[in-house]
Amino acid sequence: QFLFHIKNRSANTMLVDEAELKRLAPSIDEAKRTAYASLAFLLFGLLFVPVWWHLTTIERHPLPADEISRLYYRQPELQVDLRVLSFDPWLEPGDLASLERQLLDRLVPAGLDRRRHVQLRYRATVRPATPHETELMRSAGSAAELEDGLLRSASPSSGGGGAASAESMLTILLLPNSSRLLEPPASVGGGGGNGRRGYVRESGCVYLSSGAGIKEIRDKIERIVTRVLLDVDGLEESYASAIGDQRLSSADSRRQAGAAPAYDIVLSLAHSQPSSQRRLSWDVQEAVRLLLDPFLARLSRYVNLSVRSQIVHHVTFHRPPKRSSDGSHYYYDESALPDLLNSLEPYVQTAVSSNPQLSLLIYVPPAAHSPLRLYGPDGRPVSVNALVSARWGGVYFYNPPSGESWPNGRHRVNMTEAMAGLLPQLKALLGLRRQLPRIYLPLEPPGYSQVTQLELRHWLRRRSLESAARTKLALRSLLQLLDRVENMVISERVADQISASVGALSLALDNLRIGGLTEAFVAGKAALKNSESAFFDHSLLQLLYFPQDQKYAIYVPYFLPVGISLMASGLAAIRLLKALQAKKTKDE
Repeated sequence: QFLFHIKNRSANTMLVDEAELKRLAPSIDEAKRTAYASLAFLLFGLLFVPVWWHLTTIERHPLPADEISRLYYRQPELQVDLRVLSFDPWLEPGDLASLERQLLDRLVPAGLDRRRHVQLRYRATVRPATPHETELMRSAGSAAELEDGLLRSASPSSGGGGAASAESMLTILLLPNSSRLLEPPASVGGGGGNGRRGYVRESGCVYLSSGAGIKEIRDKIERIVTRVLLDVDGLEESYASAIGDQRLSSADSRRQAGAAPAYDIVLSLAHSQPSSQRRLSWDVQEAVRLLLDPFLARLSRYVNLSVRSQIVHHVTFHRPPKRSSDGSHYYYDESALPDLLNSLEPYVQTAVSSNPQLSLLIYVPPAAHSPLRLYGPDGRPVSVNALVSARWGGVYFYNPPSGESWPNGRHRVNMTEAMAGLLPQLKALLGLRRQLPRIYLPLEPPGYSQVTQLELRHWLRRRSLESAARTKLALRSLLQLLDRVENMVISERVADQISASVGALSLALDNLRIGGLTEAFVAGKAALKNSESAFFDHSLLQLLYFPQDQKYAIYVPYFLPVGISLMASGLAAIRLLKALQAKKTKDE
């Protein structure tokens, strides 16, 4: 009876539950609303995933990769216009035509040698002087007066032209042996005798005797053009060193500071042993106004140079100097120079700046080690008591008179003497001063506070090539990084900088090809500035430590459970709607 009672009770309970379920079951309209809601959530999820994927995609604006590759492999070409004017009536037009043909036969193949990084495109004009030019030569009291007259009378037919042509023009004047203009000024020296008639002026104009055969004149002109007026090896070294080819790197290219739109020059007076009996002063403002400003004014069109000054005291060297054998002075030899520079470097650091800093330091030794000299590799005192450190600066060792001759224990530093030793080093650091090979013609020496036209042209060519090479390297390195680092960001600002750099680089190379040195330099400076700003932009690395796989590791555990629920409810809703539709069709 008990078992029957249990079984009967279970059956009644089940009947009650089924009835209750039927009463509580949703209506067809309610089921449809639930299904539509599930489908809406599923549709929202399907739309949200692509939007989320797009929002989490790394920002990378398109870059002119093809143009960058084309410019990287484009060899720089320099236009060189050579003008040879003959004032010698004994040189016939046929001789001059032969000289022009022979010069082109020698210069053109060498300039277009594909084994070189820099291509040179020569154009030569060899002609007799016009009657007006001959009269200018006879009436000129000096070489400068003759050059001014020739420049004013220049015309397209006589080899003149636009600004680009004037900058790329190399002028050689063939003068009869009796011309007084062949005698160089007393500052040049070495002009007469042994066939060395003539010289190279600081303007770059060459005065050459025509008293030789055509072949000998051709050889002389070729050597002067390639080794002095253009310094072909220096151009090749500058470009190769900047592009990363160290096989042609020279001491000059390693010494000079890299191309930059601005430099900070720091003048320092280092007094090793100040005391009441040894008090130093310097008129640095007057020295800058008289000696440094003319130098800076010459370069102000091309580069920004700021000057600061400071006085540092109690500067000591880690290594004491040696005493000379005769006891007349103390000295440091070549092996001690690295220690000297390491000792001086902490004293000349100034405000932090993004510009390269060039230090010019005047060191006054203590009385116990004065006078102090520098010895060269040959074991003898150097002619200028100064040293230069590559890309850092220069140091001049200033020896004041003995303390007994100081009135009231005071001494004013002779800034003319000190700057005469430091400014040539500043030229070398900026790339303005280069040791040109010695040839049979002497060069007119520039003043130490001046920048000659010849130096300026050399500098513009080398700096333009260096800027172009460094821009190429920066842009190509950036493309290689983009290929290797998938999550590197390229913002719109960086993309604009790269596009501006590419345009400026193309403009610089185009101007070099037509001989526009100033325009090429300005465009190259802009290209280098934009390319390095883009390459070192901090936004490139903002996702460097968030690789793509971390996106899945973070978001999959969050979206997967929600996604499975949405998919399951969506499929159930679809089945329900199909079933309702089938029932409705059956009822009809």
